[in-house]
Amino acid sequence: MRTTVTIPDDLASAAQELSQGRPLSELIRRALRELIARLEREKLARELEEGYRSEAEELSLDAEWSEIETEGW
Repeated sequence: MRTTVTIPDDLASAAQELSQGRPLSELIRRALRELIARLEREKLARELEEGYRSEAEELSLDAEWSEIETEGW
């Protein structure tokens, strides 16, 4: 798919220098893939943290069963 994107001149110049003779679109695709992967990892980490927190807030059966497990010892 072709897409037109507007970026500041200084950013375009820096990207062109870093592309090391490769097409600028290749550098942009690579950077975008890496950014998306990082954002997905951050989102997953937030979701996991939220899940762990909500799980910790719920009553745990461990405390209720600990008395039964140690009876008679």
